[in-house]
Amino acid sequence: MSPNLALLRPIYAAIVLALIPITVSAQQQGLSLDEALQLAGAKSPVASIAEAEVDIARGNERQAGYGPNPEVSLEVENIAGSGTFSGLRSNETTLMLTQPIELGGKRSARVLAAQAQSSVAELDALISRADLVLAVRQRFTQAVAAKENVALQQSIYERSAELYRIASELVEAGREPPLRAIRAEAAMAEAETDLRATEAEYLNARTNLAELWGASTPPETIETFWLTPDTVSGTGDIAGTLTLARAEAELNAAEAGIVRERRAAIPDLNVGAGIRRFEETGDTAFTIGASMAIPLRNRNQGGIEAAEASARATEGRLLLLRLQLQRECTTLLTTISAAEMRVERLSRVILPRAEETLELAQIGYRYGRFTLIDVLDAASVRDAALADLISARTDLAQATATLMQLTQRQGGES
Repeated sequence: MSPNLALLRPIYAAIVLALIPITVSAQQQGLSLDEALQLAGAKSPVASIAEAEVDIARGNERQAGYGPNPEVSLEVENIAGSGTFSGLRSNETTLMLTQPIELGGKRSARVLAAQAQSSVAELDALISRADLVLAVRQRFTQAVAAKENVALQQSIYERSAELYRIASELVEAGREPPLRAIRAEAAMAEAETDLRATEAEYLNARTNLAELWGASTPPETIETFWLTPDTVSGTGDIAGTLTLARAEAELNAAEAGIVRERRAAIPDLNVGAGIRRFEETGDTAFTIGASMAIPLRNRNQGGIEAAEASARATEGRLLLLRLQLQRECTTLLTTISAAEMRVERLSRVILPRAEETLELAQIGYRYGRFTLIDVLDAASVRDAALADLISARTDLAQATATLMQLTQRQGGES
């Protein structure tokens, strides 16, 4: 071994040490997923909007329980006429109180229809919250992936900077041609550009996450946590899910609407009683009356037909929704299975082998059997494997979050 080569060994060893990526995911802790969910649930406008929509439906339900108000009327006859009816001497004054009476169970049908709409509104509120939870999980996952990419790019930049420093020293010592330093400098500049881009992506991801609870300042950092299928129970079963329950509640509301429209075809009864005063004699008398519409032309045929058609359409949408949910669930399970296999292979086979290859390259380099370029190539393969693992974990977490939202039930289980 030449003396010059022996002197360069420590320099090359420094390069090799710089080749190993440093992951900060286990070193820095920050905002957790549970904390993000709590913040979004407490501060997001989605919650207040959902509650307001439920209050609207409950107000309509309360209003549906009220019957019609009584009516009071005052009628003066035989006033300002001619002859004996001139002036006010012969006028007759009648004070009448009339009460409309709903027949045919209109009020109960109206209340049941309003209650059905309240059930739909309550399920809409639950679905809105489930959608918010999905958004938090998805954006949190995007932020975690961005954080891991920053760590990866930081290690690549540090390695490139160290390589440029060593290449410059080798060029000055006459051990390498000037082209080697130029290439190393270009690689370092490219690595720095990629690092700044990933840092910007990480900031944007944290900003998008904080937006869900109305914060203008993103969290400084987040905890590294990947959603996995272990967090999902009852996969593949769409029975009782929020989306399906909402469609069934909408069908119940449509059927209740049919009953309401049929009851509306029954005419109401108006009964009244009053007192009449005869000005000319000073006498008084009681008067009573009743009236009811005659359903000759208008029997609410159009309203009944529309309600029945709406129920048929709602039932058809329910059948289609069942098929759609089952198809989406099957697709997600297939996606998750493939993503799990990819994560498993990358984390247990490909990445360990890449690390083993890098280690062998380092050992071989120490004994002069491999060149520095061989070590750099091995490090590049490991970097690519780690980037693929981050991507695979992201895909698995996103699909898991979507499956959790799809299989969300009223009790909060997924």
